[in-house]
Amino acid sequence: MVVAGHEAPDFELPQDHCLKFLSLDHPLPSQEEGEYPAAVKDKMIKLAAAWDCAKSAWNPQHVMKLDWDDLISSRLVEWLVSVKDEAGYLLKHGWIWRSQIPFLVQRTEYFDRVCGSCLIIRSDLADQTGPFLTHVEGTKLSPEEHRFAADDHYSLVPGSEIGSLLLNDSHQRYTAQFDYLGQRLATVPFNAAVCRIGHGNNAGRPFGTETTRMLLGRLRRTRLITPRLRKEFMLA
Repeated sequence: MVVAGHEAPDFELPQDHCLKFLSLDHPLPSQEEGEYPAAVKDKMIKLAAAWDCAKSAWNPQHVMKLDWDDLISSRLVEWLVSVKDEAGYLLKHGWIWRSQIPFLVQRTEYFDRVCGSCLIIRSDLADQTGPFLTHVEGTKLSPEEHRFAADDHYSLVPGSEIGSLLLNDSHQRYTAQFDYLGQRLATVPFNAAVCRIGHGNNAGRPFGTETTRMLLGRLRRTRLITPRLRKEFMLA
């Protein structure tokens, strides 16, 4: 695992040859076009550096980008080793954990729609390219292309710039990106990650207005955090 950041954590890192902390000092991207696009650009710079570091240090078979505040299941790596070698795996099933309510967690079957920490890519495909960079990464789209992106969250967007399969943040369009490359994107069959929200440092955009129906659905999917879940995801 490679952790990339501007500042080292304020705690002692484990001494493990499989863990590297990469300290970066690039200038933070301009917020002229908004805070969120700047955060995405910064994330892509860090991700590119981390991926280069991983390739030079090891011979990785897969790569997964993970936001600093999200968590993955302790079962995920063992499962990945045991399954057929697909081009990639999408995490559709997972949990949403609101920091304000630390003893409850919400199950979701649409994890990839709400969280960027949802994709595992086979390493030989990570650097393949296509029209994957949208307004999310700062590409300037025409009004018609913006409308297309707003109306269709899952297809490739006309006017997108060329980028790699790994270095983009359009996580709702990952299936279309794999289709473009002629590859199949499989699904991880269990709740494999936790998306942490509401802690005050989320860079992502809010989920939007919640209707009564959405609230009732969220309550129906809410569970108490069990000791097993706490252990599986190291929930503090």
